[in-house]
Order: sequence, then C-alpha cells, then structure tokens
Amino acid sequence: MHRDIYSQSSNAADNSSIKGRIDWTGRFKFGERKANLNLSSYVRSEQNSYYSQIQRQVAETSEGDLIENRFSFDSADFRAELKYYVDKKTSWSLLSQVGQRNYQQDYEDIGLERLDYTEFRVQPGLRYKADSGLNARLFLYHKSRSYKGLHNAHDNQSSLLEYSLKGYGVALSKPFHQRVDASLYLSGYFARDNGQGIRDLDFHKLSINLNYQLGGEAKIVVKAQAYWRDYLNSGRPQTESETGTSASSRRGTEAELIYSRPLFSDFLRGSLGLRRQVETNEVIALDYRRYIFSIGLHYEL
Repeated sequence: MHRDIYSQSSNAADNSSIKGRIDWTGRFKFGERKANLNLSSYVRSEQNSYYSQIQRQVAETSEGDLIENRFSFDSADFRAELKYYVDKKTSWSLLSQVGQRNYQQDYEDIGLERLDYTEFRVQPGLRYKADSGLNARLFLYHKSRSYKGLHNAHDNQSSLLEYSLKGYGVALSKPFHQRVDASLYLSGYFARDNGQGIRDLDFHKLSINLNYQLGGEAKIVVKAQAYWRDYLNSGRPQTESETGTSASSRRGTEAELIYSRPLFSDFLRGSLGLRRQVETNEVIALDYRRYIFSIGLHYEL
C-alpha cells in the first residue's frame, strides 16, 4: 500500500494505491537446458487528484464539476512468462498478458469520453549477465488495446478506438566499485489508432540512477530522467484529457538527489531529498518548473 499527500498548492497531486500479486513458478528442462514458467495475476486500485496547470486548482470541467477522481481506477491482469536459459549468462523469455482497467468516474453526462479499456500484450526478451557484473536486458512488445467508450475520431458516431502499441526497452546495470553502482533504462512506444490518426503518438523515456554507499550505512542516490511525447497529426492535435487543451508535443526532465541514513537502528532510515522538474509544452500555460524538497522516515522489517 502506498500513499502520498501534498499541500494544497500549485503542485498538489495527492495519490494512494493498493496493489496485490499472486505468483506461481514451475521449473523444468528443454533437453539439457533449464527453463521455467511463471504465472502471475495482479490487482491494483489507485486514487489520484490531478492539479490543472492552466486552472491553478484541482482540474474541473467547463461546467465547474471537479474531476479529481477522473484518473482513479481499478485494474487486473494475468501474465504468463516462459524463460529459457541458454547458459549461465544468457536467457530468452516470452511474456504474454491480458488485462483491463476501469476508471471509477467517467463523467459521460458532461461530455467526457470513457477511458476504460482491455489490453493484450506479447513481449519477447533477452537477458545477459557479463563477468564484469554488467546486467543487460532487452525486450520488444506489441500491445493491442481496445477502449470501451473512446472513439477514433472527434465524434461519437465513429468506431471505438483500438490502439496498436509497438514498444521497446533496454535496461543496463553495473557495479563500478564496492560502494558505487549505476543503472540505465531506455523505453518507449509507437502508438497508432484504427481511425484518422488523431491519437497517433510516439513516446520515449530515459532514466539513469546512481547509488553511492557512504560510511555508517548512509547512502546517496542520484536520479535523472528525460521524456519526449509527440502526437503525429499536428494539424489536429489530441485534447488533453485532464484540461481540455490541445498540445502536439511535450518535453520534460527531472533530477533528484536523496540522502538517507539509519536512525537509532538498522530498521529505521531517515532521508532528505531535493527534486527539480521541468516541462516544456506547446501550450505555454502548461509549461512549468518546480522544486520539491522532501523529508522521509522509512521503517523496514
């Protein structure tokens, strides 16, 4: 269970979530090689309040109705993953997944579209571990997403939206010293709709983490990320669901520094963090620069 509560200010975005997972793994052999099959199911319930950068308050419709629950949802999915070990360093995998997401408030009575959908995914992947300690993972995937109330054109007479998403991911991690390790994750997708292409978009994201272990079990974590999102039909840009404003492209960066150390015992850790977020949007009113300072207390069993 997770919960974040922010002050009532221009960066307010309260959220909470409850997640559940059940796993089963069976191990067997293909000839002389090891293999395993993992079956898992996930359930998730998330509550979010989204703050409108345009309206400078919790987002609301043109009629004045608050839509802070617009992005609260329940979801469930089932996954099956087959892994085949070529040797001690290399393995192949094939993941398949079917699931659905239902939003708790659709606001159809005031003209907003239903965002509920079902989804199927197939994902082949490769993992490699080098003698140097480098761990590498590469995967590709295809998602087929069918919406229950979202249309593929600007009118309700068109067909329901079906999204085809072709994505990729590259993950690298490596220890450089007994006290230093780093990781990199590059991912993205190319989404295409089954209609006029008004929702076609490309999205890419790069994340880098660096962990430095200090003396006395203290540590410093440095995180950085950048993302790009572009709707391809710039002549008819898609409307932002939370604000009702159109934008063809977004660019964003984020950097965070976290210092933590044990307090009184090894089970209790205190932390201090500073995060800087920047987003550049075609709609100037959606541009923002924010600094967030955090104080944390973590108890680990």
